[in-house]
Amino acid sequence: MQAFEILSAEQAGYVATPRTASAKEGKNRARRFHALSVKDHAQLLLPFLVIGVLGGVARLKYPYWWPVNDLVYFLADCFIVAMVLGVTVELFSAKLLVDRVSDGLAQRLIGRGLPAELQAPIKDIVSTDFVRDHYVKSYAFSSPENGQVNVDVEVRFEVRNYSEAERDYAPEIAAETFFQPEFRFLEYGIAGRRMHTFSDEALSSKVETVDELNIRRVSKSALPAVRLKPVRTGERYVCQVMWRYRVTTPEQYCDVTDFGEATIGATLQLQNIPEELEFASGGDGSLHHEVGSQSWYFDKPFITGQYVRAWWFRKNSARLSRHAAR
Repeated sequence: MQAFEILSAEQAGYVATPRTASAKEGKNRARRFHALSVKDHAQLLLPFLVIGVLGGVARLKYPYWWPVNDLVYFLADCFIVAMVLGVTVELFSAKLLVDRVSDGLAQRLIGRGLPAELQAPIKDIVSTDFVRDHYVKSYAFSSPENGQVNVDVEVRFEVRNYSEAERDYAPEIAAETFFQPEFRFLEYGIAGRRMHTFSDEALSSKVETVDELNIRRVSKSALPAVRLKPVRTGERYVCQVMWRYRVTTPEQYCDVTDFGEATIGATLQLQNIPEELEFASGGDGSLHHEVGSQSWYFDKPFITGQYVRAWWFRKNSARLSRHAAR
């Protein structure tokens, strides 16, 4: 699924933010049991290639005057045909067969008895490949001016591959054009190995505006991918991601952090805020926050479509905003 941090809010209530991931893209997601490496394919094809070579050698080298030559030639032809059929099925038909069988099994095993509309998101969760962890979103506010504030946002998280094979990963981000987003910095990669870094100028060339959705975004297709090995290998292949961007909002507003990928836990942090403003988050039973702390930790996993909210407002309107948070 698409991994978006979409900043969207309103004073009177929540309106769902636009998504750039279509339903068709969700259906076409690669299932983890499809992702075979070159080595895996070679191991599957090796038996067919061996019997094919044996058949070819027997057909060409076995003298016709030796005993039971007709039987040997017949078996050699069978070996060659078996090789052709095996290689053809493995390369062109196996994935389709697995798709059909898995879909049939999923309908009977996943959410058995539930409508298909509920089974579909359950299957999406089961087939999740990438999972984010240590998710931290930080806010720094400028002083209000003409009823507006600039909000500098930093988002950090780690990504792990929970599939059965190596996967390519690249981050992406989007924000509504209403907030005049400025994507200023991106760094991602595997710690201790090559890190990809994009600053203002390099990142601005990768930004696109989607008018029909009223968003500006940096899509994953515009960024080089990082090859992540699965966690089952025991190797520490973790992709660390950090985004920095700025948005301009009314001085009393709300931020919706929409999780576009499976995420384990999330923390909202307040780095800086003017004295006349106040910041709060709530509306979720998993929230941990101590009075006076500048961190709000949500101790639960998030799946696609779930979100957390934060508010900022003038202190004289705190009572109204806290009532809205509840």
